[in-house]
Amino acid sequence: MLAGLMATCCLVTGTVHTASGAPLVGARTELQGVVTRTTASDASGRFSVTVPPGTYRVVTTAKGFAPLAVSADVEADSSIDVGLEPLDSPKLRQIGTVTVDGRLRPVQGTIPAVTITRGDLDRLGEDRVIDALQDVPSTTFTRPDGGAASAIAVVSLRGPDPSESLAALDGQLLNDGNTGDLDMSRLPSAAFSAIDVTEGLGPEDSNGSNTFGGAINFVSLRPTKDPHYGLSFSGGSFGQSESWFNATGTTGRLGYALALDGQNEAGYVNEIAPLYSSTNAACAPCATALGSSVASHLGLGTLTWSFSQNADVTARVFLLGDLRDQSGAINGIDQNAADIGTPQYGKLIGPGEQTFAQTIRAYQIRSRAPLGAGELTSDLSMSDNGIVVNGGSASPYDIDHVDKRYNGGLTWQRTFDTSQFAIGGYTRYESLAFIAPPSATAAALTPAQSTPALGQSIDVLFVRGGFEPLPQLRLDGGVFSSRYTSFGSNLDGRFGAIYTVRPATSIRFSLGTGFRAPLLAERYRFPYDQLALDGNNVFVTQGNPNEHPEHATEYELGVSHEFGKEATLDLSLYRTNLRDPVEIFYPLAAVANGTCTANSYANPIPACVSYNSNVGNAVYEGLEARLVRRFTRQHLFVSAMYGLNVAYPKDLNAQFSNPTSGGNLVGNEQFLGIPQQQGSLEADWANGGWHAAAAAVFRGRNNELDLPPFTLLNALVGYHIGQHLDLSLAATNLLNAAAGPYTVFGAGVPYRGIIGQDAAGGPLYGGLPTDALHLEPLGVRLILTLRR
Repeated sequence: MLAGLMATCCLVTGTVHTASGAPLVGARTELQGVVTRTTASDASGRFSVTVPPGTYRVVTTAKGFAPLAVSADVEADSSIDVGLEPLDSPKLRQIGTVTVDGRLRPVQGTIPAVTITRGDLDRLGEDRVIDALQDVPSTTFTRPDGGAASAIAVVSLRGPDPSESLAALDGQLLNDGNTGDLDMSRLPSAAFSAIDVTEGLGPEDSNGSNTFGGAINFVSLRPTKDPHYGLSFSGGSFGQSESWFNATGTTGRLGYALALDGQNEAGYVNEIAPLYSSTNAACAPCATALGSSVASHLGLGTLTWSFSQNADVTARVFLLGDLRDQSGAINGIDQNAADIGTPQYGKLIGPGEQTFAQTIRAYQIRSRAPLGAGELTSDLSMSDNGIVVNGGSASPYDIDHVDKRYNGGLTWQRTFDTSQFAIGGYTRYESLAFIAPPSATAAALTPAQSTPALGQSIDVLFVRGGFEPLPQLRLDGGVFSSRYTSFGSNLDGRFGAIYTVRPATSIRFSLGTGFRAPLLAERYRFPYDQLALDGNNVFVTQGNPNEHPEHATEYELGVSHEFGKEATLDLSLYRTNLRDPVEIFYPLAAVANGTCTANSYANPIPACVSYNSNVGNAVYEGLEARLVRRFTRQHLFVSAMYGLNVAYPKDLNAQFSNPTSGGNLVGNEQFLGIPQQQGSLEADWANGGWHAAAAAVFRGRNNELDLPPFTLLNALVGYHIGQHLDLSLAATNLLNAAAGPYTVFGAGVPYRGIIGQDAAGGPLYGGLPTDALHLEPLGVRLILTLRR
């Protein structure tokens, strides 16, 4: 009798809906565990099924939507809320959500993925997405113009080169054709509903195989079923202020989302100081205005017209413009050993005043509709990224240019109960035009010729799919064919498997190949009068028409386990074997034997040119761990992440250096600027209207600032005033870690690199000087937010 009562004791109810909240009719939900039960959602998206107690794998599918599988413990009557992503979802790898607590959801695919929601950003009062990305242990940062908040910041995944990872907005590629990455320093949190960070090579990729680090996809604010709006004002240290407005909802068949954001900062550095100029010999020194102010403005609008539950069309416009004073970042204090005893030693040096203006515009139209037995999705998009720099240049990022992309794609996908497959492709045209010569130094010396617009066409075809030969086993695979007019064709394959050992534990494996195409700027051979001539009389930043793609093979092994309803653990091991990486050749031998002494714009010597070239191999390997734990009684949630990132070159010529860090390459030694160990610890608490959160980010040795290991600590405390108003106080860099107004040249932690040649002409190794970059010190902001 007792056994009979237990067999019917547990009623599982729930709702299935779209990401906007609209109910899904006829969605199939299957519970696999002690028994297997199947049910379908009604006109309101609701479902119910009775099962005995136990742990179950809940699988939900709906026509026109990506399937979702998640583990659930059923000990009594339970309720589950399931959100499914449409097949044309802006997420590069489609996933769904289960809102018991999305942060407890384990990795669902064959490769690791971390989703940073808008709620995660708001909990710590993070006004820019770059603050949240530093919590992910697979991310490494490059700050080519210094550590100031006004300076450029680019992000790479599992390696030293940001151009080996994709940066996208709703799946629309935004990597710049000049440097191959995207400056993320001024992207405001108010424009996005989530940030999806997916690592490595996955069979589910929808943007081709031109990556092997992974992808960072910014999911823009999206329409909701019910109307909502938010309005926020904040102000604080260093003259910071921000105001943003969000509105989402649906009227009849029309869904809408609107985001407006304005940010201003006076900056930590704001002074007139004597500066020894590197571009004007008459300034020794000159009074120079140095600052770090920022003015940034954003507008985003999205409209979705729904024809039916699985047919709609979406149009989105994204506009971002900012103007920054980078003079406080690119100038610094001279601590170079070679300058000891000179008047400038210990004083400010650099190229002087500089303003940096950036404009990003991205337009996209997506649609989906039934076609035959499957669904057809389409995508049309256009984007441009423009940079205008006034003043001295500090890095290849400080070049006036406009990069444009035009993209059109189609995918047909069919979904079955236990399998799915898709065929599709896209065509893309990219152009890069330099508004001014790459070198301000060269332009000052000779009349510069105009650089022609560079361009290429890209055609990609793919077939991908997955099936479940067993209820516990899912296999995924994909084949990608790419053709570039600039260098030719490439064929890549991906395979992945995820095996559910028990409903709460799964093991995953993936294997795949990928590539990184040469950048447009890397393959163009500039006239000598458009190149900079460095202190060794070597022409630098030259392109190479013979450059060809980098190729990589990656292996991934991972495990996920859910500890009841309170905790989740994810572990991943990976290894990427990179062939023919693109590095920078520098003619050390020609410099050493005096060949370059006579090199000049009037009489250029071909042997005295530095350029990009494929050379040797590289290895990226490591471990990533993520543990999340909810303490229900204490109203506390804790998340801990750790990354071991080993990245080193091998089989090299000693005359090569890394294009991102600029450091000389040493075989089998960690790339400069890539810490092997990094991690983060976050905790948030809420009770009785009060809420608080704190996040600590650790960077080990060989970090991007070239400083000893450091820990950044940010925190927020706030109170909900009534149902709709919140007042919070946020603090950044509570420990004043790595704080300082200027970069200190030559004062960074030395890197074991090539410092010259020995008597036999071989490389001589020693401490390679680096520059110590610094961040803003402790700052606070008061935030007032209204949400309805």
